[in-house]
Amino acid sequence: MGALMNIFYHSLGSMLVGVVLTIIGIILMYVLIRLWWRNSTFSIASIAVGIILFFFLSFQSILLCGAITIKSYCDDVEFYVNKLVQDIPSTQAFSTEDSQVILDHISEEWPLVGYYVNMADFQGHTSDTIAEAMSDELRSYMNWFIFRRICWSLLFVVVGAVIVIKTISIRNDSHRNARRVGASSGNRTSVGHPSRRRMTRR
Repeated sequence: MGALMNIFYHSLGSMLVGVVLTIIGIILMYVLIRLWWRNSTFSIASIAVGIILFFFLSFQSILLCGAITIKSYCDDVEFYVNKLVQDIPSTQAFSTEDSQVILDHISEEWPLVGYYVNMADFQGHTSDTIAEAMSDELRSYMNWFIFRRICWSLLFVVVGAVIVIKTISIRNDSHRNARRVGASSGNRTSVGHPSRRRMTRR
């Protein structure tokens, strides 16, 4: 929970956009379902699914917006690391421990990074290459993280939509059956009227 609050604090603007998009996405899902099942009526269970789905998607949105915020730091991170290692000879190779120390400095400068990345291994890099390598790796990891959050969000939407449809399918089937019964009754009545008129004439 503390990590989520920290992410919320450092990416408030993006998080608000994420929540708004979550609300729009859920509303759009219900609209599409209603357009497909025109004669259906959402039950209490259908609405409850939407509320639960909102919390799941909001959680993913917070993580997603945090990752987008970190991704925007990448150029600054590269500049910062270059300043940290500028006095180290280019012939000296960094160890795993040295990489971790640099990452700890980055996390102190941008606390949000520490909640997403807590280990670094750039053994063999020098002061000429480590800044770019760490920046590129951070950007690549955030891209993969964002992709996973999107996939999870889509999965939640699909599962939620299926459950909502299941909660209205019985009600929708009853409407269909009612229409079929009404149509068949109307057909029997129209057939019977001419016969009665012919019998009257006779």
